[in-house]
Amino acid sequence: MVKPIVTASVLVVTAVPSVLQFFLPGLEPALMRDPAAIRAGEWWRPATSLVVQDSGVFGTLFNLAFLAVLGYLAERSLGPARWLILYAAGAAAGQAAGYLFNDPGAGNSIALCGLAAGLAIACEGSLERSVGAFYAVMLGASALAPSGGIWSWVVTVALTAAGFQLVVRHERLPVWLFPVVLAVVGVTLSALADLHGVALLGGMIAAWALTGKSRSTSQPTSLA
Repeated sequence: MVKPIVTASVLVVTAVPSVLQFFLPGLEPALMRDPAAIRAGEWWRPATSLVVQDSGVFGTLFNLAFLAVLGYLAERSLGPARWLILYAAGAAAGQAAGYLFNDPGAGNSIALCGLAAGLAIACEGSLERSVGAFYAVMLGASALAPSGGIWSWVVTVALTAAGFQLVVRHERLPVWLFPVVLAVVGVTLSALADLHGVALLGGMIAAWALTGKSRSTSQPTSLA
């Protein structure tokens, strides 16, 4: 059984500065994604913004918890190399979107989109697929909550309940449903100029590429 070494390492690297930022108020602004600062030559910010969070205590705990869960399932099912590729794919797509949308911020949730895509597309187990789809649904729910209003919260609660059903009933649901959920959320968030949508789609492309490569290398070679 694969030990989640990569997951544990990335969790520690992310958790330490994410917690320290609450005691060092200047840490997040110094490391966050800032398109203007990046254009001025601070090229390291797309990387450092992954290890601090801009969503408060609850958002920080949410991201770290999902890093542990998604990371463990992805590393166990796909291995450390593909784990890193998917995590990097989500991060790269999300950071590119953040730069193009001129959207400053911080957090590893965009990188987690790559792992969610890997679980929903590249993993064989229905539980892993459902957890990846559940993360995507929760992103959609969190994108609606800040708008306020009763209908926003009704939709948010409904999406959250639907996400839990994906996990609870994962053995009864068709395999194709999980990547479809991911794609719908990704396209919807992208249309709303939410960089998580672009990150999900980028992670899906990487997951499909890895799945296709894995299938091609596993096919037996025919003898002439």
